[in-house]
Amino acid sequence: MSVQVGRGVSPARRERDPWPGRPRRPRRWAVWPVLIRIRESSSSSYSSSAVKAFEYEYESEYEFDDDSRECIVSNPQPLRLRLGAGHHDREVEFLLPADWRVTVCPPRGAPALSATAIRRAFARPVGAAPIRRQARGARSAVILVDDFRRPTPGETLCLAVIEELIHAGLRKSAISIVLGNGAHRAMTRREARRRLGSAMDRVGRVVSHDAFSADVTFVGLTKAGTPVLVNRVAADADFSVAISTVYPHALTAWGGGAKMVLPGICHVSTCYYHHTRVRGGGVWSGNPGDSPSRRDLEEAAALFGLDVAVCAVINPKKELCGLRVGHPTQAHRSAVKLARQVYHTDTQGLAPQLVIANLYPFDGDPTQFSKAEVPARRCGAPILILADFADSCDWHGAYDGPRKAYLQRGPLPVPERTPELLRKAEVFLYSPQVGPGCAPRNRNWYCESDWARLMAALSQRFPSADVLVLPAAPLQIPAKAGK
Repeated sequence: MSVQVGRGVSPARRERDPWPGRPRRPRRWAVWPVLIRIRESSSSSYSSSAVKAFEYEYESEYEFDDDSRECIVSNPQPLRLRLGAGHHDREVEFLLPADWRVTVCPPRGAPALSATAIRRAFARPVGAAPIRRQARGARSAVILVDDFRRPTPGETLCLAVIEELIHAGLRKSAISIVLGNGAHRAMTRREARRRLGSAMDRVGRVVSHDAFSADVTFVGLTKAGTPVLVNRVAADADFSVAISTVYPHALTAWGGGAKMVLPGICHVSTCYYHHTRVRGGGVWSGNPGDSPSRRDLEEAAALFGLDVAVCAVINPKKELCGLRVGHPTQAHRSAVKLARQVYHTDTQGLAPQLVIANLYPFDGDPTQFSKAEVPARRCGAPILILADFADSCDWHGAYDGPRKAYLQRGPLPVPERTPELLRKAEVFLYSPQVGPGCAPRNRNWYCESDWARLMAALSQRFPSADVLVLPAAPLQIPAKAGK
């Protein structure tokens, strides 16, 4: 499939001045023909649409000065990927070395659910009665929603849950939404509005959970000894619903479901105990029941009294493509079964020398690196992670303590880009935010904020390389690579 690069000026860059106070200089825009191979599963109906996404003209978004051309790899080939799920979701073009043999491996995927299919999921819950029946007689209800670091369609699902609760007889003033930030920083009101949309106007109040707040309620100890202290607003409600996305997770095997309680709405002490004392995370994308961490948080959710879980499955376009509603554990397991099929990625027969792992749609902040790194490591090659963070600070309350004290320590510098690091690094990072204060804690990573400079370096480390691209790595389960 031949892809032609179009000429023109990028609208996103038309008004940007990278040198404040300095006269603008003429820009040039380059065009190159390129051949990109899309690897697709023979059983995939979705992957055909991934091919179509590449069958159009590309407009180069990389601009350069006449005096910086020596930094540019000659005759690069374009690759389009989505970035910025947490704040500025858009498609971006990356120019790769011309001698790289690039294979894009999207997940099997699934089409977006219709409004009818969403209503059907609420009408036919898994292992439980519909919300409108369960919530009858409740005087108050709380909806737990995950934060901007996850791709859950918060507004759509919140409105569906609110409709169910109103049918059960609850008034608007009796319904609250708690944003489950876990031990991450609390969301701002603007971020909450972006997350919830019109759902914010359909409830009595919206609370952004702060893990360091003392306004919590103790609900018990798990068998592992985790003290479960939860947000008081959530604990005081008669009925509770958790909305989240199901995705492979390094610690709990799979995210979503009961994870909205622990760590979602728990005190930092609960998060710390769970993250550091509960041994054995299970296998990434394995059986959730085999993970001690998963069992601990599901027990915490039972102590809290979580009534219903709304578990979403998301495709690489950040569309809702699967939905399970019902009993917190049973609905989650059913969603996991579906997610395994949607996220399956055929990489068999490939032996890449470099894996490009796009952190989208989990590129909210640097605490999410593992969601791209873990699936990429299954391909057995060095990794290049791509990200555009909504928040470039990697603070995590369970490990770093109070945020104010953490920020006063000063920014972490970027590892020095030495020839030795370029030669030895197994993980490379590209992000526009890379710089003081946005750097990985692993000092063996090679980091860069300038794409052209990074490609010039990688073309030396990986000349004429076979390159595998995971366009939505956190939502992909690669089959074992290797010929």
